[in-house]
Amino acid sequence: MHQQVPRPQAADRPDPEEGACETDLVELDHAIAYDGLLSAIYADLSSPSPWIDALEKLRELMRANVACIRIAHKDTALPQQLYAAGPKVSRKALEDWEQQHPRELLPFDLKVGEIDLLDWREMPNSRSIGSLLDDYDIAYMAVTCVDMFKGAQVTLNCVRGRGDEPFSRLDRDMLSNVGTHFRRAMRVRRELTQASIVGQFQTDALDSLGIAAILLTPSQQSYLLNRTAEFAIEHQIGVRFWGSALHAVSEADDPAFQKALREALNPKSSFESKALRITREDTGERLNVIIRRRSHASFLTGDPECYVLVFVRVNEAVCRDDIKMLQQLFSFTYTEAQIAVGLAKGMPLKDIEAELKILHNTARAHLRSMFLKADVSRQSQLVSLITSSLVPLGREITTRVQ
Repeated sequence: MHQQVPRPQAADRPDPEEGACETDLVELDHAIAYDGLLSAIYADLSSPSPWIDALEKLRELMRANVACIRIAHKDTALPQQLYAAGPKVSRKALEDWEQQHPRELLPFDLKVGEIDLLDWREMPNSRSIGSLLDDYDIAYMAVTCVDMFKGAQVTLNCVRGRGDEPFSRLDRDMLSNVGTHFRRAMRVRRELTQASIVGQFQTDALDSLGIAAILLTPSQQSYLLNRTAEFAIEHQIGVRFWGSALHAVSEADDPAFQKALREALNPKSSFESKALRITREDTGERLNVIIRRRSHASFLTGDPECYVLVFVRVNEAVCRDDIKMLQQLFSFTYTEAQIAVGLAKGMPLKDIEAELKILHNTARAHLRSMFLKADVSRQSQLVSLITSSLVPLGREITTRVQ
């Protein structure tokens, strides 16, 4: 009698695609890890301690004990800088390695983009390097030159220990690709840092001169570009926000101010710049306002868009730090410098006398002395000289305009 052989259950049958599925999953996990690494490289552009997360992801992807970025002048003993990730990374470890000469830590030359694999066991090492290799269990290194900047070489390094496999050609290709992204990210970081430094100096210069700067976008969003602008808006010195829109505080002056802003924001108009005078309602002072337009191509459409800068001079920005500068520049006494600051603010002499609690004849005597030191013959000349001097540029900028 024919006996029927029982068919294996689904769980017992070998799956012809099982090996392929496992391979696909490994490749998928690898691709996800690689994408996460690239995201981390570019996410750390503005971080004060950049690329620590990216180095940890690189270390895991390369199956390394340590991944690090080294910035060093190869042929000098200038201080090095290390960013590193790994279980043996500590402040002491970084200091140990930073004290070594760069030529010993990378005993061959690499150009930007080049990569090499190093077996430290085959290299003749000094006693100090050999001791560090033993202490931190370093046997193999994969290294690529990421960039050269102001004479410093930037390298990306991964290391494995004595019980690990040497780095392979696939590891080499991986590090080469990752190095390209680190190079791009570092250059973007340098550009952002430089732009930030330049921007900070520009805003400090405007603050020093007592000029409030306000930016209007094509959608009429307003941005206060410096501390003087924040001070002007807070105290409604000539301008204010009504809702989200920028207005002149004086209702009599606001129609002309709004008309100038509309023309400046209209890309079809021939507007370039305009000077206005608006009233400061708390003092009745007439303030000079400059409105300037700048056109830029839209990021999305490429069509021209207009941005507007509004500048307002704020006399309150003249502060006591100017006294020291005036003493140095014109050899004024402390009281003479105080009088000069008051004149620069546009204060009448009688108000300065009251503020300083001095007699009119005393103030006139100080003025005569100031005329001699500044080589002028009239008060108007002295005021012009003070207000056109570079004194405000020596002013320390604080969180608030004094």
